[in-house]
This record gives sequence, structure tokens and C-alpha cells, in this order.
Amino acid sequence: MTTQTGSGSAEIATVPTISEADARIERRLCELSTCDSAAVWEAQDELSSAIAEAGIHFEGRAYPVCLRPLAISCDLANHLSATAEGVIKLLDVAAELYCCNEEVQDLFPAYKHLGHWITCLPRHRPIVRICRLDGLFGSDGYYKILETNTEGPGGVIQNGLAAKLWSSIPNPLAQGLALDVSKQPFAKDPNCFVRELVSAYRAATGCDLRTAAVVNFRGRYANEVDWIVNGLRDAGVKAALLDITAMKRTPRGLVGPDGELVELVYNKLDVREIIKCGESREYLDACAGQEVVSINPWISQWILSDKAILAVLSDDRFSSNFNAEQVELIARHIPWTRLVRSGVTTNPERRRIELIGYIRENKANLVLKPSNATRGEHVLVGRLTPSEVWEEQIDRAARHPYVVQEYVRPGEVTALHPPNRSIKKMGYGIDCYVFGGRFAGFQSRASFDAVMNVGRNGILLPVAVAGA
Repeated sequence: MTTQTGSGSAEIATVPTISEADARIERRLCELSTCDSAAVWEAQDELSSAIAEAGIHFEGRAYPVCLRPLAISCDLANHLSATAEGVIKLLDVAAELYCCNEEVQDLFPAYKHLGHWITCLPRHRPIVRICRLDGLFGSDGYYKILETNTEGPGGVIQNGLAAKLWSSIPNPLAQGLALDVSKQPFAKDPNCFVRELVSAYRAATGCDLRTAAVVNFRGRYANEVDWIVNGLRDAGVKAALLDITAMKRTPRGLVGPDGELVELVYNKLDVREIIKCGESREYLDACAGQEVVSINPWISQWILSDKAILAVLSDDRFSSNFNAEQVELIARHIPWTRLVRSGVTTNPERRRIELIGYIRENKANLVLKPSNATRGEHVLVGRLTPSEVWEEQIDRAARHPYVVQEYVRPGEVTALHPPNRSIKKMGYGIDCYVFGGRFAGFQSRASFDAVMNVGRNGILLPVAVAGA
């Protein structure tokens, strides 16, 4: 396959395919959808029961894990993990660039008044200790990263546990196939997330972690918090779930409601909400002042998780800050993205354009997204949006922080949809977890909706590596 590198020269490159095993699973499910599928639904029910009994849930609801796995080749697994680890290094560069470059700062107007918190970078690298990169495969076969999720992504423990449970259930879809989930560190050892938190503290301080808090705000985004707190306790750390307003900044450091020093915090909250809350100021100051080890730091919570970070990476104006290998990585794996505002920029073919006019004329090839929203809020896929709605959204996007991104069409798989007990074609993607700069595991989501999210009736496909 011929593809363009970051320098514009053509080269021959082979992109690993999903796997022959996955094609066999697809054929089996297609056959089952037209005949008696009782056996496969019986196995699905057994899996769903095992997931529920293990206490794996999504904010109190059933965790929608499908019996049908996404079976990827070993070559593809290696390709994706290397890509994900490379992107984490890109984010280190982007973080430092944000701190010193006003043109980059201009792409994040909502955070300009927060610079005194954001630009206090920790000494250790990578800056992003925990993240999940969400992506799809593009028409050129390359994996395209659509979102960075560098705040407090879901699935850091539960997806590994779910994969292990899936592998223990007799599965008519995988019969005769060599499928392995244990090549993913968080499936082989679900404690690897907690071990990364402990390791991050030692890297930052040289000491052993004794106390920690998972930090919430007004009870929102509490999914998986119970697993994190219990995992820390099992590791010998005194841990608790605390609201952001329950801690105080003292000369000794950040303390909890019992007056005990909190040494490490893991943030599970909506960073848009805490900006507006005056009670959060002491906590923000303590984290920025590195009086407590914060995972992840505020530049990760606000800037590196904002979709405009992909506009920094994909814009030629900033490419001189990256080395040749990183420029090539960006060209292959970061889709064209721009902050929506009037002015001249370049299109995906690097031709100069007036951006607002370009968005109007190329609806079928573009997606509009709020730059800092979560769970697919207010995302519009151009080809699926009526023209009058698209026009209205362009006007809104020009007044609020929005990005426009090239459309990447999701692939399709046949899957069981447990909530409505159907076997149908669904769009799917694959996401990569990275802990401490190292690949930790995969997640695959599938959905009838163009915006894939478990909170919007999506499901999870276990990802397994197919043997030879």
C-alpha cells in the first residue's frame, strides 16, 4: 500500500490487518443471525452474569461486555502498542510547547486564565501517567487517534477484569481459535493500574506511597472508583474516596477531613465543573504547587485532554518542534484537526483555505466537536447531519471552543447487543490504554450510533490477540 509520510515523500508500507480469526468469528455470527442462535445467547447470558457477580458495572448499570471478541493479529497488537507509546511522547512535547508558545495557547481560549495552575509541569516524564487513546482505522488502513483521554479515563481496571472473565467462559464463537487476552498487561494483571500509581509516586518523590485519595466532585464520574480505592488498599496504601471540597491545604501539605496528609491524588471528576467552583481553589493550588502528587497533572486534565491538542499536533505551524520520526507518526496517526474560527489555515492536503468556508463546503468529510466535552456530547458527523443543522452548528462553533476534524469512517463488525438481544452490524473502534508511558491494554467499543460511547447504548468487545 502506498502512503504519504510526514515529509511528503511516497513510500511502500504494510499495515497489519485485523486477523483471519476475526473474519472467521464474523462469518459464524452472520450465520447465527439467520438461524438458531440459542447457544450463543446462552453463552452471552453466562458472561453477563459473571460480569455482574464480579461487581463490574458502569455507574450502577450492567457493564455491556459482548461475547463476540475483536480478534486482532499479533502484528497489529504490536503496531498499535508502539503507536500509542509514541503518542505519549508527543504529548510531552505538546505540553512544554503550550507553556512557552502563545500561538498554541490561543487554541485553548477557555483555559487562558488558568495558566498559573496549568503550566506548573511535574519533573517526571511522561507527564501523562494514565490515559486512553481512542481511535478508528482510516481509509488508508492506519490507526487514527480521535481523542486523547488524558484526564481520568474509564476502564483502567474493569476492562482487564472483564477480559479475564470473558476468556473463562465457554464460547461457541471462539471455538477452535487460539485467542489470548493475557498479552495485555491489565488483563494479565488487573493490579497494574494501581501499581502504576504507586510507581508514579516513587518516581516523583523517591519514597513509598502511604496515603492516597481518589478525588471526586459532587458525586459525578464515580465509575470504577470502588475498584481503585480497594486496589490501593490491597497494595497497603491508606486510601479513600474524597470530594474535592473535603481536603484542605496546610503548611504540611494537602490533608483530608481527618487531618491526615494525602500524598497522592487520582482525579475522577469533570474538570469543566471545578473551574467554576471557588471551593476547589485550595485543591488546585496544592496540586499545581506539587504539594501532593497529582495523577494526572492539570495540563493533562485541561490541555492535553482537550480535542484542540490534535490541532496542535496536526498543524504544520508547529511541526518543527517534533523530530522527523514524530512528524511521520503524526502524519499517519493524527487526523487533520483545527480549532473552529475565522481565518486562513491549511486543509488535509496542505493547501491554504479559509476555514469557515471550507467547513461549509466539505460537510460530508468533516465532524464538529466541542473541544472539551465528554461522552460524545454535541458531536455532529457532517454526512449524517441535515444541512440547516450543520449551518447552525458552524455559527455556534465559531463562538464557542469547537474543533473540526476530518471524518474517519468506522469499520463494521457483526456483534451481539446484550441490552436489546439482537445480532446486527455495528460500527466499532479500538482504544489503547497507556500507563506510565507503556502500553497497558485495549478496549473496543461498538455502537449503532455514529458516536461510540458506553453511556450512549454502546457495548464493549473484548480484545484478544489471535495466535498463528
